[in-house]
Amino acid sequence: MKAIALVGSTDQSQTLLADLLHWHGLSVFQIDQGNALLPLLSFISPELIIIESSLGRDAEIVCDRIKRSPVLGRVPVILCANQLGNNGSADAYVSSPHTAEEIFAHVQNLRPLTSPLDGVVTSAWSDS
Repeated sequence: MKAIALVGSTDQSQTLLADLLHWHGLSVFQIDQGNALLPLLSFISPELIIIESSLGRDAEIVCDRIKRSPVLGRVPVILCANQLGNNGSADAYVSSPHTAEEIFAHVQNLRPLTSPLDGVVTSAWSDS
């Protein structure tokens, strides 16, 4: 089974999102936005990348780097950020604050699953 890469800081909201994705049977790797990002993503070979960042422009730069990569360029990317420029690089955009339901809708749309991600409790989870 291929993994979903969750790129960004390892704050509480990202850890919770990783836990929710894992709870729904998905393999998740959390990766920092550091210099070794592209080699790590290439090694993991994810089927989907979620970029979570409170800094909108930095998230767009990371997304652009991924989409220009010859190895990762075709991997779908969901960009979650406070300020989104919607420059067309990502395959889906989610503005913060967002709920788990919004993220799961995009995950399901970009990564067809054998069983839907139903029953996600979202009332207590939001990124602020």
